[in-house]
Amino acid sequence: MKRKLIYIFWCWLSSILLFMACDDMEDKPFTSGIIGDPTETGTAELYVLCEGLFNQNNSSLARFSFGNQQMVRDYFKAVNHRGLGDTANDMAIYGSKVYVVVNISSTVEVIDFRTGTSVKQIQMQAENGSSRQPRYITFHKEKAYVCSYDGTVARIDTTSLSIDAITTVGRNPDGICVQNEKLYISNSGGLDYSSGLGVDNTVSVVDIATFKESSKIIVGPNPGKIIAGPDETVYVATRGGDIEAGDYNFVKIDCRTNKVTQCNEKVQNFAIDGDIAYLYNYNYTTQTSSIKMFNLKTEETIRENFITDGTVIKTPYGININPYSNNVYITEARDYTTYGDLLCFNQQGQLMFRLNNIGLNPNTIVFSDKASQSNIDDNDDDTENPLAFANKVWEYRPAPGQFINTTTSAYKDGFTYDEILEEATRRIQQKSLITLGGFGGYIVLGFPQPIPNVTGEYDFKVRGNAYYNSKTGTGKLGGSAEPGIVFVSKDANGNGKPDDEWYELKGSEYGKDTETREYEITYYRPNLANQNVFWKDNKKNEGYILRNSYHNQESYYPLWIEDDEITFQGTRLKDNAVLENGLWVGYCYPWGYADNHPNTKEGSNFKIDWAVDSNGTPADLDQIDFVKIMTAVNQDAGQMGEISTEVTTVENLHFKK
Repeated sequence: MKRKLIYIFWCWLSSILLFMACDDMEDKPFTSGIIGDPTETGTAELYVLCEGLFNQNNSSLARFSFGNQQMVRDYFKAVNHRGLGDTANDMAIYGSKVYVVVNISSTVEVIDFRTGTSVKQIQMQAENGSSRQPRYITFHKEKAYVCSYDGTVARIDTTSLSIDAITTVGRNPDGICVQNEKLYISNSGGLDYSSGLGVDNTVSVVDIATFKESSKIIVGPNPGKIIAGPDETVYVATRGGDIEAGDYNFVKIDCRTNKVTQCNEKVQNFAIDGDIAYLYNYNYTTQTSSIKMFNLKTEETIRENFITDGTVIKTPYGININPYSNNVYITEARDYTTYGDLLCFNQQGQLMFRLNNIGLNPNTIVFSDKASQSNIDDNDDDTENPLAFANKVWEYRPAPGQFINTTTSAYKDGFTYDEILEEATRRIQQKSLITLGGFGGYIVLGFPQPIPNVTGEYDFKVRGNAYYNSKTGTGKLGGSAEPGIVFVSKDANGNGKPDDEWYELKGSEYGKDTETREYEITYYRPNLANQNVFWKDNKKNEGYILRNSYHNQESYYPLWIEDDEITFQGTRLKDNAVLENGLWVGYCYPWGYADNHPNTKEGSNFKIDWAVDSNGTPADLDQIDFVKIMTAVNQDAGQMGEISTEVTTVENLHFKK
């Protein structure tokens, strides 16, 4: 699976994963769970940006109105009838508009505050057409400034909504603020973490008048969040070169002298309210989080635990201050795969109210003292018709892997197989990611109605979490592709069960030397649960599903399976992952495999006409009732872990309402 390491690292906790997508996904209906009394001083509305999951194109913007106590979970989509895009990272209100920075889509969405309608989608692309991957935004005197991972800052005129200048700073900028007529940009170098080049350690200073970099200040490895503080200061969180080592530091820059001081506090994310900073940190050893109150003047910790009423936040994700009330807003990401919550605390650390299920990975909150004029409500959201998607998991037998015995494998402590199937069905219905583990792991899905075979057309789509890198060493399509072979079956005996003949869909590699047919592999339960999982195949090869430091669950071998050996048979595809410049690139096969191309691309679509029997004879099916997906590659990809196909759902492209 893709451990979106870039994003656990670079968005401070930001999506577990470049790879792990973040690891991965949920889409359930909003329920208006409001706990407490949502009242605020001088505040008419708040907006919550939810980044969604990497490469799932499911970022969202929620609006809560204090006047009528109404939440619109997917406000932008409800108004504009389209989504924000992929991995929205930052947001701000400036003048009469809302600006949203969407990283993977490489856009800045400009929204009219009054109506909620999109005014313009500013494309953030280099001259050669490559994505700049914008990250954060700040404003100064009718100009917006956006830092991007390609090492640039773009200046946007807020009247014409066009980019009027670009300047170059350091590597992979991951934060920007304004102080004393200067821009301060934190250069993370985060995308170079595994390349041998290592992370950056500087903050670029850009003179606003000339829009040129005037200096670089060394602050410490992998700087991220950066905020202007009181008395001509800037504060930045440096995250070190090893996320698990906890090498996080809270650093002060005196903008008058460029002197750098470490504040002797561990911090990954923070917010500033006058002289008070709220510092978030996560300890990967103890797997505990903390939020402290810190006095910037005295450089002393005021409270080791900001929250004083016993409220527990499992996974704090964003911290924002309401400028009209000075209340502290903290978002809860839960397990990164389910809808998170928004919690409001007073300065005494007491919970005032909580808004449940606002969106997937909520990160940024902005506030307005004026109300918009859009009367749209949450019921206006044009959600996808559930009849078009798989609605039942009939079988689920994953191979060992780094996400086995976690929520991504539909597992909770003590679950039986029946409970696994029930939970897997729930996740599929909610389009949540399910991992199939290493080679041979599979899932069997059913549908509300048969999928017809329409000659000359694609009949269904398999959604996974594959994505493209903008540049690969060969120039061919690649990024994170973890191909799975797809099988189909028709309920020929009419009993409603997947017990008829299965037919393989011929992909691009069928019959070529890039596949090995009649491949068989056996995995063995380790003597100690926390050991690597040994395997051997029928080609006289052997190896291990290797444990890694990012996933520390009890075992990588499915705990609900009683047998001490698991054997899988099927067709193996040739290894597709290649190490390039310190990063693994999973190259895409041309067509015909699950989790092989992004969900928005034609390569994620399938034709029933491709179905053949075990002898390679066309099946000539008029419709299908079941789909089976199986991991088809047996490869360890270093820090990426084993190649493991992931599935969120299967869509019937011909469904009838």
